[in-house]
Amino acid sequence: MNGYEVYGALGSPYSLKVRAAMRAKGLPHSWTGMTGEERGVIMPNVKAQVIPVIRKPDGSWTNDSTPFLLSIEGEGRSLVPDDPALRFVCLLLEDMADEWFMKAMFHYRWFYAADQEWCANWLMYDSMPGAGRETVEKNAAVIRARQISRMALVGCTPETAPIIEASWKRSCAALQEMALGPGRFLFGDRISLADLAFYGQLKVMSYDPTPMAWMREAAPYLYRWLDHADDASGIGGEWGSAEAALASPAITQLLAQAGDTYLPFLLANAKAIEAGAETFSLTIEGGRYEQGVFKYQVKCLASLREEWHRLDADTRAGLARLIGPGADLLG
Repeated sequence: MNGYEVYGALGSPYSLKVRAAMRAKGLPHSWTGMTGEERGVIMPNVKAQVIPVIRKPDGSWTNDSTPFLLSIEGEGRSLVPDDPALRFVCLLLEDMADEWFMKAMFHYRWFYAADQEWCANWLMYDSMPGAGRETVEKNAAVIRARQISRMALVGCTPETAPIIEASWKRSCAALQEMALGPGRFLFGDRISLADLAFYGQLKVMSYDPTPMAWMREAAPYLYRWLDHADDASGIGGEWGSAEAALASPAITQLLAQAGDTYLPFLLANAKAIEAGAETFSLTIEGGRYEQGVFKYQVKCLASLREEWHRLDADTRAGLARLIGPGADLLG
């Protein structure tokens, strides 16, 4: 067996994140957009039934994008800056993209009627090649109903819709600042794990009718940047300095958002689970947000706290000034 085998879907932000990461790292790999039949063969190899699924060169299988990419950080081109402060910022923003920014992807995909129809048909077309229009659209109706029924579980409701959209647009405004330079990516001229996490979510949204239209009008250079991030195998580049990165509008704005939105969100979830609650709510982005608890996000908070405490006191103090009061939640 030569290289890595990546099994995913073109409509999956985490699949595109991993595919782009393998390209950027320059590692031998293959990509398979799984059909329904192939899923029946591939998915039994992993415990959690989520994609992408990766078969490693040693024959073992995995399917959690962040631990997987961190486990191969020493192979090919690195995706995490060496500087301790930038390493933490990269991991925090990557986590925010995966666990909070993704809510906008799910919201837009299943909230608006045009997006519901487009996305469901697209996903089934990819999964059922050659099946014909009638079969594709019949199965699309089933997955559309199923996904819409799950929206409240992940916090995507009519009540939270304004919060999610406002938060997403806030992040996009910061990312457009990055796309316009002077560096090509968040931490200089080398793509990072954080860039790739935002890219994965935004790339699938760039095809969905409602967010696509907004991005093309309000963040056109970020929209175009997605194609640069899709295959950075030929973009060499180096990490920028910590001083330059931490003074950039994109990083300062995203860190402020992590401090006032994402970290409070993680803490509220963790406290609810500790109390044995099934849901939690908090005020963020100017409104009241509520969703069901997620055990996985307790691990996310614990990992960020572990990384935070690896930093020396001066580095933590400098980052805390950028994160704001939310930095106290990392203590």
